[in-house]
Amino acid sequence: WTTAAGSLGSSAATAALSFTVVATSDSDVTYAKTSGTFPGGVTMVSATGVISGTETGSTEETTYTFDITATDEESQTAVREFTITITHGATGGGQFN
Repeated sequence: WTTAAGSLGSSAATAALSFTVVATSDSDVTYAKTSGTFPGGVTMVSATGVISGTETGSTEETTYTFDITATDEESQTAVREFTITITHGATGGGQFN
């Protein structure tokens, strides 16, 4: 794996998001979510490791945890756990008067 385990980042609720996970081999690698949950509206392209979509369904800040398994053409596998956090509400330090 060249992508570190843990948080891929965060995205605001109902926003488009895109993250990419990368593993390397001397042959082509495919990716599959093998446990856990992606945010609603989010899918992964198995040939590229791109996780993207427009988030739907969350009503409060939620961290989604999932395992991705990378498999090369020799059927060697490597599993890594990742998270994506969906945020809600105002961000930054602004105040209303």
